[in-house]
Amino acid sequence: MGRYRKIDVRIWNDEAFASLSDDGKLAFLFVLTHPNMTPLGAMRATIEGLAAELRWTPERLRKAFREGFHEGFSGPSRKPLLELSERHCFVGIPGFLSFNQPASPNVVRSWPAWLDLIPECELKDRLLQ
Repeated sequence: MGRYRKIDVRIWNDEAFASLSDDGKLAFLFVLTHPNMTPLGAMRATIEGLAAELRWTPERLRKAFREGFHEGFSGPSRKPLLELSERHCFVGIPGFLSFNQPASPNVVRSWPAWLDLIPECELKDRLLQ
């Protein structure tokens, strides 16, 4: 059974997303819709593995990711579009839950099991806050 993931069409109106290059947009949408992405907006992955799935070089994906780190900051309360800890194999989308709210209390009850799939690191701690 496939996993369902909402993509809010307003993403095309978002200034941070619109300012990304084509590679930056594709990298963000790829991570957002990746089959390993948990309902919490984070997953265990490596740049090399993700780049191989896209048939890109790791350098090309790193460059696209860097755009997501910087372009998301358009004010003091804005979060980056993407987060990455290569050391911990952590990839996350800080604003994930604002656009992918849980559909029911049952979804929220499933979150603890998903937490075990996310690598322990500072970014996971921020996710939990």
